[in-house]
Amino acid sequence: MATENIEDITTTPRFIPSTRFTIALLVSFALFTQYEQRQSLAIAIVCMVNKTSNNIKVNSTLHLEHNTTVTPSVKDTVQFFKEKTFHWNEFEQQIILGAYWAGYILTLVPGGWLSMSIGAKRVFSYCLLTSSLATLALSVIYTMADTQFLFILIVVLRIIAGLGHGALFPATYTVWVSWAVPNERGTLTAISFSGTHVGTSTMMLIGGIFCRYMNSGWMYIFILSSIVGFIWFPLWLWLVTDSPREHKKINQIERNYICNIIGRKTNNKSGHLIALSSLPWKKIVRSKPIIALFITHSCNVFGLFFFYTNIGKILTEIHGVSTQKTGYLLAVGYIIMALCSLLSGIVSDLLVKKNIMSLTSVRKLFNSLTSFIPVICMCVLCFCDETRQILGMGTLLVYLGSSGFGYGAGYVVNFADVVPAYSSLLFGLSITFGSLASLSANVLAGFLIKQPILSDWRYMFIIFMLVYTIGGLVYLAFGSAIPRKWAINVNEEHNTNIDNEASIDPSETMLKT
Repeated sequence: MATENIEDITTTPRFIPSTRFTIALLVSFALFTQYEQRQSLAIAIVCMVNKTSNNIKVNSTLHLEHNTTVTPSVKDTVQFFKEKTFHWNEFEQQIILGAYWAGYILTLVPGGWLSMSIGAKRVFSYCLLTSSLATLALSVIYTMADTQFLFILIVVLRIIAGLGHGALFPATYTVWVSWAVPNERGTLTAISFSGTHVGTSTMMLIGGIFCRYMNSGWMYIFILSSIVGFIWFPLWLWLVTDSPREHKKINQIERNYICNIIGRKTNNKSGHLIALSSLPWKKIVRSKPIIALFITHSCNVFGLFFFYTNIGKILTEIHGVSTQKTGYLLAVGYIIMALCSLLSGIVSDLLVKKNIMSLTSVRKLFNSLTSFIPVICMCVLCFCDETRQILGMGTLLVYLGSSGFGYGAGYVVNFADVVPAYSSLLFGLSITFGSLASLSANVLAGFLIKQPILSDWRYMFIIFMLVYTIGGLVYLAFGSAIPRKWAINVNEEHNTNIDNEASIDPSETMLKT
């Protein structure tokens, strides 16, 4: 019997197929759904607004211009819906687009807290089902008159969708605290987070096709993106549990492999809400690796979130790229970002498994790539206008690709390394600060960019160079992947005499075994 237990501990079960790989695919599916629902209105609004009467250019990723025409015979072949548009001015459009973020930011921290308390499975289920229903409900406005009530209804539905989505990213950490051993964490989280980039890219491509070639193409966008959520929901309920020990179909060797490396008590499973006052806040704010992680996360998000919403403007206004080509280019860019995220996760795990680098060194390597490559890109962009169009396009693709390293093996993954028991909550706090920082970048751009010309944009590029440099250097100096002793188990009694920076890297223990 003792021999069997030893084999269970030392034997590494196959990765594909396995229960943990299946869960990674389902988390990726969930985040794919989240991001295609998030982007749905940003794309749909292109064909929702009556551009002729308003004489405007819709500020969206696809940037369909007011003089863009579609051959009538093409749309006449689609008879499911009649063409219907709405008369919203630029201010009303920005309110509609911004409503999502009002809900999203509100549930980032509560989402992590709830997943720690009641489990990530239920948080994912409730939240994504809610957002799918809210997205489907947007299609109802097809039957309604263009009134103030309809405008308010859209704003409310987008706030609800944002509330549902805000909890998902923090809850992802709760999943991997229980399911991912340290030397597989990069691969599993990279598979999970790749769904965000693929979802964005897919919606850009499909949404653009619907808007261009179908009557009321926005209807298809909302219906399709909600149906994807309804397909995901039963699969999640059937195949996912909060931990390996609760899974009824998992192979016993795989169960023991995960539980004996991670530990069997990583999360609170009482089902009761955890009192926030009971968390070791003093240890958190005094931990250098955590503070370094917060800083590098905020610095990266400061730039990345800004470029998410402005990269299309840069391509069209500064580099002179056509609007149609911009949509295709961004779709390719997000696919590259997903591939870089996935590859960096796989490579980082191989480096640790083969004992080539420690987990901390791997995290610093890839976090440096995701911080310092953008610094070079910002420097190049300072000299790119329409006369250097190809260089500008290539630089922005490199920027998106390098940003993927952070998702696969850098700061995004590091929360589960250093504070496993509290990773979902602390990530929620960190991304909230990062989101607010990105909003400040938009405000700053409003003051600095008076005209859509390179000389004005150059100020922003220089600021991003400085911010990315600070984030990369701070993490190089103080970052770590070693879990804090007090952050391994939520229910652990916290001894104030224990050095809060001392712990044992479980990946090193595993390698010795």
